[in-house]
Amino acid sequence: MTVILLTSAEKPLLAFARQRLSAFSGRVFLTIPLQQGMSIADVLGELGLSAETGTALFEGMPGMHIVPCEDTVVYAVLSGGERPDYSSVLAVYDEIWAETPEKAAPLRRFFSEKTKLYPAEDSDDAPIWLRRWKDGYCLRKDTDNIKSTYVNVGRDAIVVGAGLAGAMTAWELSRRGCRVTVIDAGCVPGSAASALFAGLIHPHWQAADSPLFRLTRAGYEAMIPLLERFPDCFIPCGVVDAASSGEEYEKWRAAYGKGVPFVMPEAFAKLLSRDEARQYSGMPLTRGGWLFPRAGLVHAGRLCRRLIEAAGVRMLTGYEVRLRRSNEGWEAVSSSGSVLASASQAAVCAGLATPDVIGIPRTWTGMSGLYGRISLLRDIDLPMLRTALTGDGYMASTPEGFCAVGATYEPGEARVLSESEAHEHNLATFDKLTGRRPVVTASGFYEGVRAVAADRMPLAGRAFTAETMSAFHYRGRPEVSAVPRADGLWICAGLGSRGITWGLACARLTAAGICGEPLPLQASLVRQLDPARFVPKLFGTKR
Repeated sequence: MTVILLTSAEKPLLAFARQRLSAFSGRVFLTIPLQQGMSIADVLGELGLSAETGTALFEGMPGMHIVPCEDTVVYAVLSGGERPDYSSVLAVYDEIWAETPEKAAPLRRFFSEKTKLYPAEDSDDAPIWLRRWKDGYCLRKDTDNIKSTYVNVGRDAIVVGAGLAGAMTAWELSRRGCRVTVIDAGCVPGSAASALFAGLIHPHWQAADSPLFRLTRAGYEAMIPLLERFPDCFIPCGVVDAASSGEEYEKWRAAYGKGVPFVMPEAFAKLLSRDEARQYSGMPLTRGGWLFPRAGLVHAGRLCRRLIEAAGVRMLTGYEVRLRRSNEGWEAVSSSGSVLASASQAAVCAGLATPDVIGIPRTWTGMSGLYGRISLLRDIDLPMLRTALTGDGYMASTPEGFCAVGATYEPGEARVLSESEAHEHNLATFDKLTGRRPVVTASGFYEGVRAVAADRMPLAGRAFTAETMSAFHYRGRPEVSAVPRADGLWICAGLGSRGITWGLACARLTAAGICGEPLPLQASLVRQLDPARFVPKLFGTKR
């Protein structure tokens, strides 16, 4: 594996990169910072690379876009301004390719002892912290450098949990050549909160480029190609996201008209008028909204099982386990004390049970339960509905006869609303979106407990244990980065009601960390997902 950073996407450097890439025979990870207005497809063409999936879905949208191209994986980092955005990148590189040595000066933080700089044009004015090395440059021995944050890279792993987070993590690890054992307390993968027959996937458009919106875009962008590989798990009916008020719609229209930097391309989303939204959805909507043409409904539980099957992992069901350290890394221990599996790395994807698996209080992770119920209707109740519909609530109908509207958000792990109150809350979705309630019959519920963090963002990254925390002493409130982590232990949990949309992005982040790859999300977003982000608040309080 070779990890490479280009300093720009200018044509002379791309020509140099194309020549150098032709000499590689192994897997290459290539990061390319792009400026506003640059086309990812054009850059790939200059490099002689062909994307495995099209780039039209996200072309022109700021952020980090992962583009597999056979043996080369391109991390295209598109800024919203006129200069390349290096601050988004989280990696320490094997090689950096620049037009001249001077062009690499702003990138010193990406260098380690192993990093080599290769310029397209040589120069006598290389920075003083570089020295000549064969046909390139490297750090002088007497200079400070940044060491890699990727430790104990493993090729075997335990994944605890086989819901969406666990199944996706197992899938991503298996694609990287890891030997994986998945352990779940349920009788089959996807048997708890991920058992929903048909859940929504769509980008949840927002009028501000918040971390939540960036994660949703990244997750949606990753999921669409995956779902196309498992067509029996996906109903690409499209999704119409109707505005909740006229004021909200006008804000959307103003932003769409101005072309603000984070407005999605039309392949991703298109703003519809009320009449257009009515025509697409088949419902008499009171307001317009966003059309997500490639979005739709996902058979969540079925997808969990397909991913586990396709990954070819060892699967153990019906076991509640705890993780403990061993000489080799980690062991999964059953309630009877039997060691079910051992590996150098472990990823805990067990929803609300995640702290229990690691042996820490739930408050350290900031997670709590959120009970939810979706009202199930008769299969004949919404014959006019052509797309999935969302806004203030959601409604869906599938060819298999699933017809539903919802959902409730009841704090805690038990029902708060009575049965009639829950149905009324869900049926009020019709009043909000269409202005009138059709004749429908609510015959039951799909219900479950979502695991959510206090800031509503999921947890994905390196984990900590009671042992690492007991040895941690800090005066005042520490930075999150100062919290000590347990080697080889990872968390991917707290996906709430957006597991279908967020799950794969978080699973990729976890798998990339385990396998020592560049992290596939922007640096600022990775910090927002850090499982230790609630720990600093514990200092000064009783833990």
